[in-house]
Amino acid sequence: MRSAVIAVCVFAQALALAYMVYGREAIISDGTSISIATAPLDPRDPFRGDFVRLRYGLNSLAHAPTRWTPADAELRKGDKVYAVLQERPGGLHDVAYFTNVEPDSATDTLFLRGRLRTDNPGIGLNRVDVGYGIEQLFVEQGRGIDIEERQGVRGGLQTAMHARVSVSSDGTAVLTGYDWNALAIGIEIADDFALNRQTADDNEMEQVEADSPMTDTPESITETMAETSAPSSKPSAPPLTLTISNVADQSVTLDNPGDDCGFHLEPVNRTTSRYLEPEGICADMRNGPVTLMPGESLSIAVDLALPRWHMSLKLEESIRTGDVRSFRDHGEWFRLVYRSAEPSDSADKDTSFWQGELISQAFNALGQID
Repeated sequence: MRSAVIAVCVFAQALALAYMVYGREAIISDGTSISIATAPLDPRDPFRGDFVRLRYGLNSLAHAPTRWTPADAELRKGDKVYAVLQERPGGLHDVAYFTNVEPDSATDTLFLRGRLRTDNPGIGLNRVDVGYGIEQLFVEQGRGIDIEERQGVRGGLQTAMHARVSVSSDGTAVLTGYDWNALAIGIEIADDFALNRQTADDNEMEQVEADSPMTDTPESITETMAETSAPSSKPSAPPLTLTISNVADQSVTLDNPGDDCGFHLEPVNRTTSRYLEPEGICADMRNGPVTLMPGESLSIAVDLALPRWHMSLKLEESIRTGDVRSFRDHGEWFRLVYRSAEPSDSADKDTSFWQGELISQAFNALGQID
């Protein structure tokens, strides 16, 4: 009798494994193949062989708008979340919005089905609020370190990995491979990143932890802006240097009009932040082709004190605009971003611009990098 029970258990396990393998292969063969930009994390797990842990923008609910039903729904750990996808210039897919209602597959809407990993989503930098089962990429023994080195290091050039994913009609995703962005991006923080003139309160604020929430009221922020943004008589290097490097084996042409208007400063948590780019920045700028040969780099001095790089802060009854360092908001994080525009009839017919997205590491008003 005992032998029969063991045999049944073994058969059931084999059957379940076969079903899992078949289901995975069916998704790979019949699903929709897409690519999603990722940011690798820890490269190895000595108990499970080499793999790269991956983080996606769509892991964070702060990355895109949410459409809950009902609108005041309070989701809990383990609840299903659906990331409705859209294709961006360059062919990569990103989330358009999150919902807790499964989209109708009959409408050909492409979406990922995930589960909430926390009871308190959307708070903090680089959180993984939702998991989709595509957060680990297994590679050949010894390849994990190679991938980590190509991805880059904090404070240096980084190359984004593009995960190849197959998606079924019900939102189940299977990770099938990867490739690399043609361009690497990095930021360098100057030693004198902080504003040259600071009040005693500002010096105290520099001790605030990078991930702490804003401790000043909107009124105190606006009162100190004039004090903290006063220029120094001593010239200094720009607080940030942005570098773009061609790591592909062929030339790449970016569209970067005057004042480096191909690049923008924006908050990390775009949908929940009170910061936004001021209106009129880089309006009506003509195309500015910049071609990088293989191995060639473009360096841009980013002087946050110039209006070109200012941000606007939405207050209770007004909007204030200025240098992000002058707001004394050390809990807010920003990135420098390049996003190619959709090709249009007005584009330069003789120039084929690179299509895609470049996102720098995040930094805050203290000059700390995530």
